[in-house]
Amino acid sequence: MNSDGYNPLKVNTNLDFGNPSRVVFGLGAAYNSLPGLIKELNPKKTVLVSDEIVSKTGALEKIESSLKAADLKFEELLIPVGEPTTEMTRDLVDRARKDRPEMYVGIGGGSVLDMTKLMSIMVTNHGEPKNYYALPPDPWSDKVTNVGVRKILISTTAGTGSETSNTLVVTEGGYKTWITSSKVTANVSLIDPSLTFTLPPVATRNTGMDALSHLIEGVLTNMPNPVSDGMIQQGVHLVSKYLVRAYNNGNDEEARVNMSFAAMMGGWVIAFPWVGGPATIGHCMSEALGPKFGIPHGFACAIMLPHAMDFNLPLVAPRLRSVAEAFGVDTYGLSDIEAASEAINSVVSLMKSLEMPVALKNASKFKKDRLAEMFDYVLNERQYIYNLPVYNPRRLTRENLSELFDDVWEGKFTTASKLAEGSVKTF
Repeated sequence: MNSDGYNPLKVNTNLDFGNPSRVVFGLGAAYNSLPGLIKELNPKKTVLVSDEIVSKTGALEKIESSLKAADLKFEELLIPVGEPTTEMTRDLVDRARKDRPEMYVGIGGGSVLDMTKLMSIMVTNHGEPKNYYALPPDPWSDKVTNVGVRKILISTTAGTGSETSNTLVVTEGGYKTWITSSKVTANVSLIDPSLTFTLPPVATRNTGMDALSHLIEGVLTNMPNPVSDGMIQQGVHLVSKYLVRAYNNGNDEEARVNMSFAAMMGGWVIAFPWVGGPATIGHCMSEALGPKFGIPHGFACAIMLPHAMDFNLPLVAPRLRSVAEAFGVDTYGLSDIEAASEAINSVVSLMKSLEMPVALKNASKFKKDRLAEMFDYVLNERQYIYNLPVYNPRRLTRENLSELFDDVWEGKFTTASKLAEGSVKTF
């Protein structure tokens, strides 16, 4: 491995990837640019998809007013609030196939945008959504046959990255799964940071930590690439500098704009095939912990992030140096292990500034034995849904997964401690 963290034999140099064909970014873009974009695409029937949360902020009404002023006709669909489940999708798919619009405009957080993506592809593809879910032995195969209905995705948060990613997430059987396909990607990703000004502090920090997880887990991947690493470095820097400001002052325009940039880059990163979703132990477990313990997705990602870094540290220490530097740490004179440990410390420090617990036991009313219920599922099934043997640097064993479960519950970082003591080595 070179000093920059790359192994010339492992760097992903076979590139075949796509992102939204068009990105429109700017304060007020949801009102000023959307009418013109719809006219350019000239659909016969447009459906605006949102939820009560966005409706109550007044943003949906303002967007609708701008469309009416441009003499554009549309229908409105408010979906249930909450992270999508397979049960929720049934009514939405039936509605989509009945309406058969030529365009969807999704306006909301990750759940709204994911359901907009789902309805788009289910108009043009047969069967039930679960037919397209990620499943072993090839969870990353594109099961979607036909291109979906055209869609413009407008995010009202800064974190999920759904507006720029190629994935939608659904909870099935108590755990999260997804549909990944270039056919679910937005035709236009419209990012208006002014829509995030009304985002409450807790939602601001949770979605911001989701963005940070997308970015840093893109560093942990087994197949690094300079394309994603460039976005990751700048994205982590923006989160480190602006998330606490946005959390403490929702009207901080500079912070909101830069967090929207960071979330957008996070969405791009998780769409790169070598990052895989991100398919590391971080999202693998956070997307199990969230539904299991009733923890919002971004909060669960935050709890898992420093532990995913610690778990993989022996194999990615040189690459975590860049994360420490993105946080503003002066790594001159530090060993790779010391620099990587500083990266973990920086994430933990950020969480504390956001008033977030590091230990799962402090984030849930459930007892530790509920966590143990997940153990065999993660070891024997879930890791293969995420294809961790391909994407996650460190191989899961019963012993190291047990140690990880204990660390997550207690808020400890055993691997970093062992490396400092010299009882284990980097590779």
